[in-house]
Amino acid sequence: MAKKLLSFFLAAVLYFGTYMDVYALEPVLGDPFMERVKIRCTCYLDTGITASGVYTRQGIIAGKKEWMGCVAILWTIDGEYIGIYEVLDTGAGIDTDHDGKGDSIKTGNSIDVWMPDMESAKEWVKKYGDYVYFMLYKAEG
Repeated sequence: MAKKLLSFFLAAVLYFGTYMDVYALEPVLGDPFMERVKIRCTCYLDTGITASGVYTRQGIIAGKKEWMGCVAILWTIDGEYIGIYEVLDTGAGIDTDHDGKGDSIKTGNSIDVWMPDMESAKEWVKKYGDYVYFMLYKAEG
C-alpha cells in the first residue's frame, strides 16, 4: 500500500510540476508520519505574508513549525484523495488546554487550510468535515 501511495504521489508531483517545483522527496524522518495520520483540520482566511515569506494562496496549509517546507497529502476520513498542499505557514490553532491561547497547530494536533473567503471555508467544512488524514514529505524546490 505504501509503495502504491508513494508512486501515486510521485506521479502527481510530476503532473503538477509546473505549479510546484519539487526536486527531492522523502518521508519526514523522525516523525510518526510514515503512514496516514488522522488530524483536526480547520480553515483560515488571513491574507498576506505566511511564516515562510510567501503570500497566502490556494494550496497552502499552516502546520507545526517543524513541518515548514514539507508537502502534505490530504485525504478524507473515507479515504477520498483531497490534494497536495505545502506547509508554508504556522499558527496557534485551537485552544485545547483551555488557557485562552491557541495551541493545537503548535503541538501538531491540527492543521489549517488557507481559504480565500468564508464561503470557501464553509464549503470545505461541509465537504470534508473537521478531520482529515494526511501524510508529510520533505521537499526541496
